[in-house]
Amino acid sequence: MDHKQPDQLQHLATDPNSGKDGCPSYYATDDGRFVVQGYKLTSAQARGQLANFPDGEDAVIVTQGLVDLIVAQHLGTSA
Repeated sequence: MDHKQPDQLQHLATDPNSGKDGCPSYYATDDGRFVVQGYKLTSAQARGQLANFPDGEDAVIVTQGLVDLIVAQHLGTSA
């Protein structure tokens, strides 16, 4: 797995129901990967259920609205 950090991000989508906070959002990196911005998953119970969760990784919460936009973008349709 490539752990190199990207230099540039291109904003692709934000959940249309996010209001003024602009979260969660979805970005493309300059090296062909993607970044999801969201509220950090802080529930100890939920975090304990994450599989193969090494140091250096984190988990964020995304909404169905953002997932729909991501899928639509990659299918070339509109959500």
